[in-house]
Amino acid sequence: MFRLPLCLAGALLLGAPPEAPAEERDHVLSEVTVDLNGDGQQDRAVLRQAEDDYGELLLYLHDTATNHLSVAVKAPELVFSADEPGRRASLSVTKQGSLQVHSGNESIGRGRWSQTLTIVYRRGAFLIAGITRAERDTLDASAGGSCDLNLMTGKGTRNGAQVRVTMAPVPVTEWTDEKLPLACRFP
Repeated sequence: MFRLPLCLAGALLLGAPPEAPAEERDHVLSEVTVDLNGDGQQDRAVLRQAEDDYGELLLYLHDTATNHLSVAVKAPELVFSADEPGRRASLSVTKQGSLQVHSGNESIGRGRWSQTLTIVYRRGAFLIAGITRAERDTLDASAGGSCDLNLMTGKGTRNGAQVRVTMAPVPVTEWTDEKLPLACRFP
């Protein structure tokens, strides 16, 4: 009698989507399986190490007709990521099911920082809906600061004080470091 390996049998029972294509699995920093677009199907987000110290985000949506994943979003230079400890970007999922992309520098030089971009799916688009950032100078304790902004509501904090932000959510494919709001920039 033929028996499936336990992990394969579990994947079939849970309806797990297939892996991303092999050519897109090179240099993977982090990946998560989650329902990204709210259709009840398991999708996949993959963060890859790209050229020039950037992390490339690939969002795969599950097609129930073919039972395959296909790339819905490709953001080639979404966040800073270097291939060394303390500087590698990663992914996580919030309790509400939103995707988070973490980046930072916690290992080299005096300028240390961490950043989290929260991505949601609204009206057919993947949007940067939240930004959390902290900066510090290892030699100057008075330098740096922190922010936590919700671009969906326009509310947030800068160094613990309430702020309003007028920046609208940004499509993930249009995000660049230059779009970082003033509330999250520290001299």
